[in-house]
Amino acid sequence: MVGDTTSVLPDGHRYENRVMQRMKLRWGRVTAIETLEDLQNLQRALLVVAAAGRPEAIAPPIED
Repeated sequence: MVGDTTSVLPDGHRYENRVMQRMKLRWGRVTAIETLEDLQNLQRALLVVAAAGRPEAIAPPIED
């Protein structure tokens, strides 16, 4: 799957990124997901969101 994601950041700038996901299926169930996107672009956007009062935007990832 390839898709574009867009949003308006709290500072008024527009965020755009292209995302590709590849999913591995086994017996009709998703067993793995690989996501590719411009992580530097995403990081810049998350820093703007965190600076606007949403610190969870830069919180460590949730791990199982």
